[in-house]
Amino acid sequence: MQNGAESLSDAELLEFLILHSGAGEDEIRLLLSGFGNIKYAADTSPDILTSLYGLNISTAVLLKLIPAICHEKSTNQKSELLINSSEKAKKYFENFFTGYSTEHFTAVALSSGMWVSDCYVSSSESASETHEKCRNIVRFALKTQQKSIIIAHNHPDSAAEASQCDISATKKIIAALKPLGILLIDHIIIGRESSLSLREAFPQLNFGSISGYKTSAQPNYYK
Repeated sequence: MQNGAESLSDAELLEFLILHSGAGEDEIRLLLSGFGNIKYAADTSPDILTSLYGLNISTAVLLKLIPAICHEKSTNQKSELLINSSEKAKKYFENFFTGYSTEHFTAVALSSGMWVSDCYVSSSESASETHEKCRNIVRFALKTQQKSIIIAHNHPDSAAEASQCDISATKKIIAALKPLGILLIDHIIIGRESSLSLREAFPQLNFGSISGYKTSAQPNYYK
């Protein structure tokens, strides 16, 4: 009460939280040994929390509510967010994918001032559904009547690395939007510990050129 939650370590905060849900000391000890912090525990499905870690359903739901609330807050603030750089794009989608423990794909439409005006989200399609992904993005872009979009997807259990399928899908989306006068500005991949801008890593993809969007000056480690 005196020093606030920031005075606790991640492990202490997790322990303090689930004590209030009625979990026993054995369950807390097992959960802490398995995860160590709130983020990893909250990203885990309730079924695993109850079956493997012995938590009651109330505790499992409580943990899932934490990222859900964060995600809802981020989503509701989308109309207030300015995305005029790759760093801001990474931060936006890091917040956006909070609470998702499975792969999802999203796109945001940007106004002429680089403000988020609309958002599309779906479960991440497989490589065999790239055509359907392109079609959905085109529909979304036309509906928003904006001239630039950013797409993103998450790797909740792996690194932020672009696969050949990711690169191929990006090329197809760029090609599908170009005749419509709509620019794909960037493709952001959010991994478990880091994030990646394909515009920065793969300049040869020829993303739409727009002066209002800045990228970090960094070497290309993904050639």
